[in-house]
Amino acid sequence: MQFEGHQNFLYKSCLVFLCSVITFFNVPAQDSVLRRIILIGDAGKIDAQQQAVLKGAAGCIVPGITTVLFLGDNIYPSGMSLSGSADSAATREILQAQFMPMRSRGAAVYFIPGNHDWDAMGKQGLARIREQWAYLGSQHDSLLKMVPANGCPDPVEINVSENMVIIAFDSEWWLFPYNRSDDASACSCSTGKEVIDKMQELLYKNRYKVVLLASHHPFRSYGNHGGYFSLKDHLFPLTAINKNLYIPLPVIGSLYPLLRSTFLHPEDLRHPLYKSMIRQVDGVFDSLPNLIRAAGHEHGLQLIKDQHLQVVSGAGAKNAYVKKGVDALFTAKTGGFVTADLLFSSTVRLTYHTATDSGLQSAFVYDKPYMDIKKEEDQIHTDTLYADSMQVRAHASYDSVSTIHRKLFGENYRKEWAASTMLPVIKISSIKGGLKPLQKGGGHQSRSLRLQDREGKEWVLRSVNKYPETLLPEQLRETFARDVITDAMSEQHPYSALAVPVIANAAGVAHSNPVIGIVA
Repeated sequence: MQFEGHQNFLYKSCLVFLCSVITFFNVPAQDSVLRRIILIGDAGKIDAQQQAVLKGAAGCIVPGITTVLFLGDNIYPSGMSLSGSADSAATREILQAQFMPMRSRGAAVYFIPGNHDWDAMGKQGLARIREQWAYLGSQHDSLLKMVPANGCPDPVEINVSENMVIIAFDSEWWLFPYNRSDDASACSCSTGKEVIDKMQELLYKNRYKVVLLASHHPFRSYGNHGGYFSLKDHLFPLTAINKNLYIPLPVIGSLYPLLRSTFLHPEDLRHPLYKSMIRQVDGVFDSLPNLIRAAGHEHGLQLIKDQHLQVVSGAGAKNAYVKKGVDALFTAKTGGFVTADLLFSSTVRLTYHTATDSGLQSAFVYDKPYMDIKKEEDQIHTDTLYADSMQVRAHASYDSVSTIHRKLFGENYRKEWAASTMLPVIKISSIKGGLKPLQKGGGHQSRSLRLQDREGKEWVLRSVNKYPETLLPEQLRETFARDVITDAMSEQHPYSALAVPVIANAAGVAHSNPVIGIVA
């Protein structure tokens, strides 16, 4: 018996060791690993599954090139207990169980907050998230951090290499129903708009890199939070509370998925707050081809591919139903984690590891090639530089709405906004002898820039698209009201300004002579 146990231990150890070395010795040199990121979510409970996952993940660490990212719900059930609480030592031990094996092997470790870390959406959320941040800071370890810090929503840039960056943000901050700041807050961002502005800044800075956008909440999911439930959820609904409560409730049980889909919870993807967060963050990163989203939240493993890849790695200590949806390349209801390897070719290799009774298994591998957008950007710039006009659509999405939407909100000038139109290229460096920016302008709806020519005459560059959300009260700017008022802008013709000089001339009224074009 002792020999069999020892043999089993050696077998598991070999599997773990293989995770570290196989990439380095069994693939061509040009595809060897430059950097490794280990993604583990929802590992905040000390149990057999957590220990197996953490042991396997620690075995995948290659000293000097590995970063471990814990994707939220780091402490179940309600985050870090406040100082002096009876269970404060126990919650510290849960956190230690996660970072100590990783730090002892030389990996940098970052924790991202999840909804359970925010007191499971309770009133002590801000205090508990700060307690977790402060405890990690008390370790005086520069390679052990919670990001963002101090309960702030500020997006954080973690440089992995010159070709890859992690941008981490606190997605629960967007959904939390109680106070998210107080007099002790020292955050760079205090509103959703400021968070988005910071994201845009970080994106522009890192636009030629592979960007791993890390948060607790996924933007796509085929799990319970995405509205998908198993037959077990319908027949044995009490297992959602306790996995051993197999009490059949075949009719009543179906009410739980129905009610959850009807009376939406903020932690589910269909809730307006959740959808608003996705829409705003997507508005920043959607155009980036070298983007990979990584999240936990769902207690399983998923790889979903639509315009971008969505990695879901939330099986650190729990597992739950996940459907193999139409856009899912891989799903698994089992304990595990994901490694994201940046290869020397700048390809990112995603490997899904599952922790089973027989040890660590490599269940799925997917390579995402790198797209050299700088080369494409340079070509576009060259084409634009020598072109005198370009074919564009002013706002194509105005015309991408349903028939019901058109009946409710009007046809307006949707076709005109979406029409492909040939417009002149306006070259700031040469038009009117070259224009120099003076200051940012704009009122409630337009974004504009004041410029000056060599003779001191001022000109105004103004966007054709309008941004009317500033007309709304602050509390409504991140809700469906923003979508409604933005859609209403389709009532204006995109090129109506060109008709003004003709009418003004006929009336004998002084006027400007606007030009609508593409700025280069």
